[in-house]
Amino acid sequence: MQVNTRTRSMLFEAERLLGRQLGITQGSYSSGVGASAGTHDGGGALDLSVSGLSSAVRTDVLRRLRTVGFAAWLRTPAQGDWGYHIHAIALSDTDQSTGAQNQAGDYYLGRNGLANRGADDGPAVSPKRTWEEYQRTL
Repeated sequence: MQVNTRTRSMLFEAERLLGRQLGITQGSYSSGVGASAGTHDGGGALDLSVSGLSSAVRTDVLRRLRTVGFAAWLRTPAQGDWGYHIHAIALSDTDQSTGAQNQAGDYYLGRNGLANRGADDGPAVSPKRTWEEYQRTL
């Protein structure tokens, strides 16, 4: 799956923190999935498989993704026309689509990044940091 270098570096760091690899099911620069509403059209967007992961592990994955600078949420079939997966947007990616920018903004506002603008149901990470801000903590 296609992602830019920054997004790949962020994902690798989250995987390092988790001690496991994650499977990308949809990358960036991908306009073929209507349910994505354009969020994957530019850089910094990816969907990850949660197949075989327990609820606790999924929450840990979300926490680690958020720690390194992603806005990340667990997507469920109850929310839309898709299966369970993690949807992640690299905060402050300079090549994001407008939809991804809006979702990143929703993350900062404590929302779920969906059209219903519901409350963020993912694990709280404080402070919310970009990749560059995270790297300065190392």
